[in-house]
Amino acid sequence: MSEGIIVLIVEDGNEYLENLSRFVEGPDYLQAHNAVEAVEILKQTKVDLVYMDMRFDRIELKDLQGDHAEATRRHNGDPQRGWRYLQNNQGLYVLNHLKESGYGHVPTVLSYDFSREQRRFEFLQKTHPHIAWVSDSVTPDGIRTVMAQLLVRGE
Repeated sequence: MSEGIIVLIVEDGNEYLENLSRFVEGPDYLQAHNAVEAVEILKQTKVDLVYMDMRFDRIELKDLQGDHAEATRRHNGDPQRGWRYLQNNQGLYVLNHLKESGYGHVPTVLSYDFSREQRRFEFLQKTHPHIAWVSDSVTPDGIRTVMAQLLVRGE
């Protein structure tokens, strides 16, 4: 992967920033911990690619995207299950927020294993054509390959 590429990592911790910085050298990495921070960075910096965590269980509930009341209704009126649903799927809510904010064209890697959910991923691609996914067990070379493929597609 060439130098000068800027990757925005959106995660609730620091693991992806630490691991990508250490094992996938080349790009410059920026970090956001929620959707609002991500949009602020995208407004200020030309980002070439977003690397997105799926699960956000370490940020304040107020910083989660999505309709908690709707998630609660979908989970039989259980507000805790509603919050867990938003946390477990937050990457998709952030992805939608980025698109609604005018950044849906930025290629995005979702860190989530869709191998057993191929139809779900195909559905996502209809709304977000510039996405790919990697599992947690992906190698650094695998990450480089997916990033390079997305960057080529995005040109």
